[in-house]
Amino acid sequence: MLLVAVYAALFALSGYPIPLAIRGALANAVPDGLLALAVFATARKLDGPRAGARRLLLVHVLGAFGMVGLAFVAKTILFWIDVTVIRGDDSFRLVAGVVGWQTFLSLLTYAVVASASHAWFFDRRLREEEARAARAEALRARAEMSALRAQLNPHFIFNVLHSALGMVRRDPALAETALENLGDLLRYALRVHRDGVDRIALRHEWEFMETYLGLEKIRLGDRLQISRHADEAALDHAVPTFSLQPLVENAVRHGIAPRAAGGKVSIEARLEGDALRLEVRNDWDGVSAAASGDEGGTGLRVLRDRLDVLYGGEARMTAGPAWDGGYRVVLTLPAAPEAPGASEAEK
Repeated sequence: MLLVAVYAALFALSGYPIPLAIRGALANAVPDGLLALAVFATARKLDGPRAGARRLLLVHVLGAFGMVGLAFVAKTILFWIDVTVIRGDDSFRLVAGVVGWQTFLSLLTYAVVASASHAWFFDRRLREEEARAARAEALRARAEMSALRAQLNPHFIFNVLHSALGMVRRDPALAETALENLGDLLRYALRVHRDGVDRIALRHEWEFMETYLGLEKIRLGDRLQISRHADEAALDHAVPTFSLQPLVENAVRHGIAPRAAGGKVSIEARLEGDALRLEVRNDWDGVSAAASGDEGGTGLRVLRDRLDVLYGGEARMTAGPAWDGGYRVVLTLPAAPEAPGASEAEK
């Protein structure tokens, strides 16, 4: 519509009658307007972080030949209709200068629209990545604070300290070990929080989880049975910080601690092709923490959001009853080496 208005104004100012100016504007502008829409659609289809410069150039060179040719054919047909059918003039012919000028205008339209489209798509993608990074930072902070709250939960600390104090006279060495483990647990959480680490090698998350289980083992005693296995190769792959321990905590708090007889928690990590699979399960058939509205369920929801942001839909978390009984949560992550700088959390 803008092109039609510009052409009509130019033709009218050049002395052409208004009806002729409007028809000339339509014949010139409609093909180039449709060309611009086609170029925009092509640029949108080609847009992406993996679109190489050579591929873009090749596609646009070929597209320019095809689309500009079609635009010229459309203009020629519209001009012929205007001259021969509407005005009844049999003198219609193609003039080399006009052909060259119309081709130049279409090529210019193609180049301008393609350049502007790619610049706009790049700017939009950059803004989306910045927004995703900001959201990831916010979610990381929420997850860290959730993990810190879980570790600093007054009930949790009271239970651990109560168990340790009860062992001071009975078993001073075990009580000292419990307090040392609690210190290690809190130091890890505070270091990760301080350094702002989003991903870390699984072996460090695994050690963090082991420390937590050691404390719960002291508190629950024989009521807590633990089975754990990790492929050695899997331990060197990166996982989101505070991704394994909250799953184990949910399994213990909601599947073991409430039962007088206790139960068993199983933790497994292994590589499956190009994916890293983490599974945490307990042998309780009751209502899961993920389905409840408590802190554990919130932790799983935050973890699910973090996976979506950190991996862009390439990671998933599933939770539900296991086919052979009990309840399990499974994380499936793209297998990747430890993220650069992740080791900063251990310093």
